[in-house]
Amino acid sequence: MYFLIYTSSAIRLMGDGDLMELLDLCRKRNAKDGISGMLLYKEGSFMQALEGEKEKVKRTFERIQRDPRHKDIFLLRERDVESRCFDGWSMGFKSVVASDLERRPSFAYMSDKLFSSPTFNAKPHIAMKLLQSFHENTR
Repeated sequence: MYFLIYTSSAIRLMGDGDLMELLDLCRKRNAKDGISGMLLYKEGSFMQALEGEKEKVKRTFERIQRDPRHKDIFLLRERDVESRCFDGWSMGFKSVVASDLERRPSFAYMSDKLFSSPTFNAKPHIAMKLLQSFHENTR
């Protein structure tokens, strides 16, 4: 089992319809490839965890890097793991607003930051904890 986390910026702000279209496509592809994960969106920035068979996760990430809807893609962390963190989800999703972070004491100080900010690049473990927090509360 393998996982990676990345952040990126959208080339433009995405509305609910755009996000649902993207999410539908991701879920279909991920289900086909046995990939699970969690996607967060905040004010034009993305944070995503992908997990599954190493070759398939890497191929998915390469496709994401070529996607013209993204820019400034930054790989935060990748590694082999024993088990999935987002099992049963082809792609969990949460469109995050500042108040979502303010209600989580561990992440309140990040309420004004985008996922593409240097805060996450410098401390990728925070990104994983944030993704897991939303995963647990979105079930």
